[in-house]
Amino acid sequence: MVSKVLAAVISFFLPGVGQIIQNESLNGLLIFILTIMIFGILYYLSASWIAELVWFIIGLVSAYDAYQLPAR
Repeated sequence: MVSKVLAAVISFFLPGVGQIIQNESLNGLLIFILTIMIFGILYYLSASWIAELVWFIIGLVSAYDAYQLPAR
């Protein structure tokens, strides 16, 4: 079992992966795929800093979610 803090840190940099390593595979995979898609679309259609800002915000929310998952 991975600690909640480590899962939150991993999920900040790679949104959804913290949930995956805490056995919330479906939730984590959905977050990861949607983040990649949103980032790609925003990076292609707008300035790169907007896409990076959105990645940062999603990373914060995902890290919070990974930290709040109940210990199993």
